[in-house]
Amino acid sequence: MYSALFLLDAAVIWLVLSSGAGGAAYVTLTIVGIVGLLLGYTAYQHMRDLGGPLAESEGLVARKWTRADFVIVMQSYYIMVERSVYKVQPEDYIHLEEGMYVKIVHFPHTLNVVSVHEVLGGMRE
Repeated sequence: MYSALFLLDAAVIWLVLSSGAGGAAYVTLTIVGIVGLLLGYTAYQHMRDLGGPLAESEGLVARKWTRADFVIVMQSYYIMVERSVYKVQPEDYIHLEEGMYVKIVHFPHTLNVVSVHEVLGGMRE
């Protein structure tokens, strides 16, 4: 999805540049260019995750929250473990509590969680 949005963004930039517009078009070009950089970076991170091995992390769930990624749609669920923010599935999110010690299997670049498991016995030193 991010790659498709990035290509659409690049097409808009090409259209503005090829039309030879000036003045206020540079404001549009700047805004669309910044959004394009963010979309391109996100698409690049997802591409890197496709070829890489999964990573594992452990720690206390310091915080958990939800938010809509695209203003009012695509509700997403997040947890913070050891200063890293992970995106979890709703099925995993409902079973997690703040202060719980967990082991997380995730993609290394986007930090999207594949699975999360409570580690019984608390913290390991």
